Amino acid sequence: MSTPPSGARFAVIGGGLSGIGAAFALHRAGHTVELFEQDSVLGGRCGFDTLGGRPIMMGGKNIGRHYEQLREFIAASGHRAFEEFGINSSQLINEQLVTLDNPGVAGFVRHLLRMGSPVDAARMLYYGARVRFDERHRFLGSDYFGAGGNDDVALGAHFGADFGRNVLRPLTVRLNAAEPDEVYLGAFGVSLGMVQDRYDQLVDGMQPVLDWFAGQVPVRLNTRVDRLVVRDGRVAGLDASENGGPTTFSEYDGVVVAIPAYAAATLLEPVIPALSKALSEVAYYPSTVAVVQYEKPFFGSTVRSIAFDSGPCSAAGVYGINDLDIVRYTFSGREARPLPDAQQLARWIDEAETKVRNHLGGPPVARVRTETRSWAAAHCAYLPDHAGFRTVVRDQTESVAGLQLAGDYLLGAQLEACYRSGVAAARALVA
Repeated sequence: MSTPPSGARFAVIGGGLSGIGAAFALHRAGHTVELFEQDSVLGGRCGFDTLGGRPIMMGGKNIGRHYEQLREFIAASGHRAFEEFGINSSQLINEQLVTLDNPGVAGFVRHLLRMGSPVDAARMLYYGARVRFDERHRFLGSDYFGAGGNDDVALGAHFGADFGRNVLRPLTVRLNAAEPDEVYLGAFGVSLGMVQDRYDQLVDGMQPVLDWFAGQVPVRLNTRVDRLVVRDGRVAGLDASENGGPTTFSEYDGVVVAIPAYAAATLLEPVIPALSKALSEVAYYPSTVAVVQYEKPFFGSTVRSIAFDSGPCSAAGVYGINDLDIVRYTFSGREARPLPDAQQLARWIDEAETKVRNHLGGPPVARVRTETRSWAAAHCAYLPDHAGFRTVVRDQTESVAGLQLAGDYLLGAQLEACYRSGVAAARALVA
């Protein structure tokens, strides 16, 4: 494969964090790059919105302490203030509220033993140690998780039923909107890395960072890429339509396709059918988020979030560590499918609110305002034999010079993994 010349011209398809990571890496390497996004805003499933005039994020917003590359990108935009998101994680188990707030190793072991058998606890601690002492296992495609032919059996089958419901489900529903019987061992390191991290959030949100980025890299919003043009085994450019106008061809030395697997499958089907087929098999599940502001604090300082063991609401918690009057309800998992209509979502919010009040105590609190957002394909749940999948993706991608892929299905669904996949695609494209 030939190396593109210095100062080459590249396109990035997709304005989520994967595409932003690719475009910024190409820009910093001295190349001309344009980013195409079919939506009217950048950020993808960050889900920018406002609540009473205050900017909020309906999707991913928490920045882990281990998010090295994403934090470097944020720092490049100038000084940004962070606030600790806090831990205070509580869980509803058999109608009992259990709170884990920095329990220490001994306390955590006792909790695991209460949730399942000694074998379950030992296996969980062993997997957790793998992630803790090797950063590579925090991401998909590590040389441990999924190896040895264990990635064709659902994660829940590796543990007992009670342990799966009480320990695994809060992890898989949160990251993948999936039940333990719908994800596989190859992705487990990603979930374990998530719970071993600590999180901050940007005081002013991610929007100012993306506004700065759009001043560095040309961004074409409201632009749909209709076709990837390949000639003589090499990317020649793409056909795109801006603001619903006519389709026009633009020439590029290379393209990074940084959109979800199902969307990439559709785009690539005419040029690389085998790659399209592999991408179409990646699972995605829906999710709905409601952010509700109350007239006074709804949560307290002792408990600031609750994960539920049943029902369409998988979790409820304060929007920020000091926002005790703003609650974010997440509806995901098997009981939250299909996506609700307005009336059903209103019932779900009522039920979740009542459930929280019953366990926290106190009188009802009036709502001031509510914002909601639903995604038909919110969370990536991957597929069995991720190692084999990555091999097919790599081989098929290499069959077309000037093409690289990025997205939540390659390294993981967390923000850092998405951004890293974009950086890795950019580096592969120019090297």
